[in-house]
Amino acid sequence: MAITYNWNFNPLEAYPTASGEDNVVFLVHWQLYGSTGSYQGSVIGTQGVTYETGSLFIPFNDLTYDIVYNWMTASMGTASMQNYEANVAQQIENQINPPVLIEQAPWLSNPQPQ
Repeated sequence: MAITYNWNFNPLEAYPTASGEDNVVFLVHWQLYGSTGSYQGSVIGTQGVTYETGSLFIPFNDLTYDIVYNWMTASMGTASMQNYEANVAQQIENQINPPVLIEQAPWLSNPQPQ
């Protein structure tokens, strides 16, 4: 089964003013969710982003999902993002094929006559 991954970026932390701009994002809280059928996995974290004075500035209210996704790709790196997706995939695999079983002791689930 193919896993569907969904990245979410919320909330965004911003300085009220920095480098002559208002509401300058410096930290993105991210969540990655994956699912296939009834199985799900997730990872959360934060990623710092830096606005370089003089570079293109996008006003906070003009930010879009795609813009922030591109920031995350640039800041985290594609390899890190793929590692997080692999982590979610492993969580799902462990649900489908548990590597460890935790079971009730048989004498507790089958009471002996007294």
